[in-house]
Amino acid sequence: MALPLPSAHYACLCSSSPSPALSSRRASHIPAPPQDDNSEQSTFNPHSPRAAYNLYPLTHLLFCDECSQIRCPKCTTEEVTTWYCPSCLFEVPSGSVRGDGNRCARSCLDCPICEAPLNPISVGDNGPEEEYALRCQYCHWSSADAGIRLAKPTKLTEQLAKLRRARVEGLSKLQEDDEADAARVAETDVSSLQPRNHDDAFGKLTAFYKEQLSESSDAPNPYGGSNYNSPANLARIMNIYGGLSHSALKRSREKPQPMREAYSLSEGVTTFPLDGGVDEHDIVRKMPGLAWDELASVQQTIIAPVNGDARFTNDLWPVATRLRTKRGKRCKICNQIVFRPEAKPGSTRTKVRMLAHDHIPKFALQPLSAAARPQDPAFVVGKDQPYVEPSLRPHATQQYVLTISNPLFETVKVTLATPAITPGKVKSRVTILCPEFSIGPAGEMWDDALSSSTTSASRPEDGSRKAAMASLTGGEDSERQPEAGKVWEKSRNRTKVILELVPGALKEMSIVPKAANAQADDDLGEDEDVLQVPIFVRAEWMAEVSHPPGGKPEPKELREIGYWCVLGVGRISG
Repeated sequence: MALPLPSAHYACLCSSSPSPALSSRRASHIPAPPQDDNSEQSTFNPHSPRAAYNLYPLTHLLFCDECSQIRCPKCTTEEVTTWYCPSCLFEVPSGSVRGDGNRCARSCLDCPICEAPLNPISVGDNGPEEEYALRCQYCHWSSADAGIRLAKPTKLTEQLAKLRRARVEGLSKLQEDDEADAARVAETDVSSLQPRNHDDAFGKLTAFYKEQLSESSDAPNPYGGSNYNSPANLARIMNIYGGLSHSALKRSREKPQPMREAYSLSEGVTTFPLDGGVDEHDIVRKMPGLAWDELASVQQTIIAPVNGDARFTNDLWPVATRLRTKRGKRCKICNQIVFRPEAKPGSTRTKVRMLAHDHIPKFALQPLSAAARPQDPAFVVGKDQPYVEPSLRPHATQQYVLTISNPLFETVKVTLATPAITPGKVKSRVTILCPEFSIGPAGEMWDDALSSSTTSASRPEDGSRKAAMASLTGGEDSERQPEAGKVWEKSRNRTKVILELVPGALKEMSIVPKAANAQADDDLGEDEDVLQVPIFVRAEWMAEVSHPPGGKPEPKELREIGYWCVLGVGRISG
């Protein structure tokens, strides 16, 4: 169980029922979800393997007011609302995110060792010109160890790009863009080629393949965003309604040239020797004399393309800070927004937040007897006070108080339904003494504190000393007896009912010996000795219909919601 016992989990059956195919984003074109008449009649089994993917705490669930259903993380879709840098909190346009490699293009740099922010410090003490280096305040890595020194503490990204370009161009003498040098490049021995700039090679490959695509394909389609972006469909429509000019007709009859692959350095190709150069042997001979921390790990080399060829920590370059996102969530069925944060990077507020905690009745379970109430794990301070789960004695009737709270500002009628015998290998009996009741509307927090509407059927309200002591100590509750069809206690937006449980035995005693297969079936799995009570909840209330400003208010409409709630009571003792 994810929560300490007693607990309450809520079921979202999206993984058990197939979702309808969405043919359009418009609400009028969304097909209605298939109604399964047996979904409410069939009992939810909390011990089945699929139940682990359906049960969630209430704090992990959202609510869709269009569908009037609970939404879990699996039945919602995420969408990115904002890209921003966590260091400078600069909001990056979505169009430039891919071009910048999902990293900040400003002077925000991270340590290649521990990914902590880097700060420029002055290291120029041997000359008139002051020099700067980047230093990590966490692992004390410095760019001066890699031979990277900057002229000024601003525009760090531009200075690093110039240093990187100058170092790469100084090593490689074969990066020529002239087609006249293609023959000389082809005759050069491949084993003498030096490492090339990653960004430069990528730019040349991109330009080459764009040119090949433009030469080998037809004329570009000016209606690429329409539903007729197929060349065949567009040609047929143009022949019907407009016709083609002579030059366009001649070009369309020409056979397109096949697209070829890049084969030269000027087109972005990088070749690698098969047997490994002298540099690889030098690296292997150098490794035994270094410590483990001086070797670059796989995570450090793949964190950015600039460090892809690094073998030692001294070869690592500072890495631009990766961007973060703010994400919203939509319902998969109706595409309704259920959660959306504010677009400002520094803001923690939300524009839309449809939490299930604020839209469905909440459940809480505790023993009726104060002496049998379990220890709250939140108050366990030391190791000498371990949390002990409540244990249940088999075949002993126990009574629990089930508290249902109403977060809505309308009166809610609640109907509870539970099987008489719990599903699973351990059969326990469950009885709800009052399955139908109503809960008052919620109000402000001060109303709960100052309200005196909490009533008890047996507590005297004559203002006597006995009534005052009963209200403070709850002594009168010990003399009360639960009655069928009656609410145990009722307040303004909270109702308590009695739940009677008779835990079953873990092993049934039988005189007749069982076969080996039957004994294997009786073996209990993980958490099958935990008494879990599935309860189907149906809530109905009258909600106000939204109307335009100044319009005539419409009468209230009936709304209802049904869902499964699983109450974890305790572990049955053997």
